[in-house]
Amino acid sequence: MTTITRGAWTQSRPHRAVDAPQGVDGGLEINPRPARRFLEFLTQPRLGCVELRVLKAACDRQGRIRRGRDLDLGPAFEGATLAGWFDDQDRLMREARRLVGVSGYVTINPVAADLLARSDNRLARTRHATRDTDVTALCWLYLDIDPARPADTSATEAEHALAADRRDAILADHPELARWSMWGSSGNGSWILVRLPDYPNDPAHVAMIRDTVALFDRTYSDQAVRIDAATTNPARLIGLPGTIKAKGSNRPDRPWRHATLEGVGQALEHPGTAEPELLERGTGHPGNREKQI
Repeated sequence: MTTITRGAWTQSRPHRAVDAPQGVDGGLEINPRPARRFLEFLTQPRLGCVELRVLKAACDRQGRIRRGRDLDLGPAFEGATLAGWFDDQDRLMREARRLVGVSGYVTINPVAADLLARSDNRLARTRHATRDTDVTALCWLYLDIDPARPADTSATEAEHALAADRRDAILADHPELARWSMWGSSGNGSWILVRLPDYPNDPAHVAMIRDTVALFDRTYSDQAVRIDAATTNPARLIGLPGTIKAKGSNRPDRPWRHATLEGVGQALEHPGTAEPELLERGTGHPGNREKQI
């Protein structure tokens, strides 16, 4: 384990991201510790609930949730969308523990509690997901840092490391941003979530977040690694740390990995009275300084 410390942030980076307990499914189960810790920082119960979503999934005979394509359900069936809305973290974790060899995602911003009536603290097949208008506040800015690779494949170890290095460069360049962030691996790339002061979900603040992410994209993207500029809609999902990122086939050269939570900024870890105002004040993001990586 390598520990990197730079001023406002401390990160422990595992040499390999697959650190789940080895059970009957060979490490494809959820690692519950990072999942629960991530949710403790992410969720805002006073503002709403959170959606847990699983794509192209189905239940096996033991009630575990897997990729539909991995079950013998017919050549035309790849699985269904399963979703649930949760205001009880223990029940969310209980449902997430059912995931085996399939990716799980959560909404980054709080969702109107009315959607609990759609599927109350349990996963079920659904035709409807959280919409942007269902989000009650903009609490997080999401930087998704992805290495270039063929579509629908997992990253190689070298590609995965490139994304982690780019994430670390962003955190080192912007210590104020790092203080208000948490970060980790998506399984193939890396991610940073920056805490915002519960902005209203209105066009002006959505545009502010979009412009800021676009600026990071222009500043830190190149042919090897890109900052995804499409992660700015209010109902955006993020892979739940601890769950597997099962893209394509699990091969030795392009393996499935668990999403991880690898660091938490000091302002999140030890909250005080100060509110994060990173975007309004222009600190903690590149501003007009666009650099070449």
